[in-house]
Amino acid sequence: MTPERRPRTVLLLHAYPLSADMWRDQRAALEEAGLAVLTPSLPGFGGEEGAMGSLADAARDLLGTLPGEPIAAVGLSMGGYLVLELLRQAPERFARVVLADTTLRADPPEKARDRREQADRVLAEGKGFIIEAAEKEHSPATFQRVRPMIEVATPEGIAGALRAMANRPEGRDVLRELNIPLLVLVGERDEITPPEFAREIADAGRGTLRVIPGAAHLSNLDAPGAFNAALLDFLR
Repeated sequence: MTPERRPRTVLLLHAYPLSADMWRDQRAALEEAGLAVLTPSLPGFGGEEGAMGSLADAARDLLGTLPGEPIAAVGLSMGGYLVLELLRQAPERFARVVLADTTLRADPPEKARDRREQADRVLAEGKGFIIEAAEKEHSPATFQRVRPMIEVATPEGIAGALRAMANRPEGRDVLRELNIPLLVLVGERDEITPPEFAREIADAGRGTLRVIPGAAHLSNLDAPGAFNAALLDFLR
C-alpha cells in the first residue's frame, strides 16, 4: 500500500467580515512546523480591491493561484463555505480539509433576506452597524482583534460577501463524495453555527469532530492554543 502523502501547503480562508490577519497565530504555528501557508484576503477585505460576485466565482479565481500538488484547506465560517465550493469544483486539488465554526446548511429564506438587507444597508450607511453587531457577538478580547479588520473592509466587499453567502447552495452533497481526511472544529459556545451543526458536517463527510472548550464562533481567536493543537495534530 502506498503511504499517505501529507500536504506541504495549507490554505487558510477567513471569516466574514474579517481578513487574513485573523490567522496570524495559526500561520506562525504552521510555519514553525515546516508547512507553507497561504492566507489570502477575499475581495474587499484586508485591503484587497473588488467584491465577490459569488462563492463559485471566488473559488474559481482562487483555484488559479494554488499549487499544482494537493494541499490542505482550512475554512472558518464564511471561509468554510468557500472551502465547500472549492471541493465542489476541484476535489482532486485537496489532500485534507478542516471546516471550523461553519455549516453545510443553506440560508433559510429569512436569513438570506436579512443578509441582502444588510448588504443594501452597508452600502447606504457604512460599516457602523456591522462593528456594533461584532462587539455584541464576541468577547472583549476577540472584538479588539476583529475590529481593525472590519474597519479595513470596504462596504462593497462586505455587501458582496453578504449576497454571496445568501445565495450559496447546501453543501451536504459535496461531503458525501469526499474521499480525504476531514477535521471539524467548533467552539463549545458557538451560537452562530453551534456544535450540532458541526456534528452534521462530521457525519456527512465521515470526519472527526473536535469541540474547542470555552470558545465561541471565532474559535481560532477565542482559544488559539487549543485550535492550533487540534490543527497541527490533524495535519501531521
